[in-house]
Amino acid sequence: DPSVIPEKLVTEQEQELLAKFKPVLQAFLHDHLPLQVTAVYALQVFTYTQNFPKGMLLRWFVNLYDLEIIEEDAFLSWKEDLSQDYPGKGKALFQVNQWLTWLQETEDDDEEEEEA
Repeated sequence: DPSVIPEKLVTEQEQELLAKFKPVLQAFLHDHLPLQVTAVYALQVFTYTQNFPKGMLLRWFVNLYDLEIIEEDAFLSWKEDLSQDYPGKGKALFQVNQWLTWLQETEDDDEEEEEA
């Protein structure tokens, strides 16, 4: 049911599965920002085709970020890209906007610390 947040066990299984694929994903995506942005779009389209299950896109964004598979710049590039080539961008942005704002503020703080 896409309108219900899955149980904690299910979300933990998602994270474990993603962690198993981390080496493969990093092999293809590490230091390739355009490919990382494409991966974010692929996730957007997948969740769109699944009718945006509650919390799924946010969970995957956080997991991909925490596992260092997708970098901050890729998420922020995706946010700023106005392309209409992939369906569901508006709803996807709505679901993850607060997290993206946090991410951008964190990156801005890191840049200020580096300049000091």
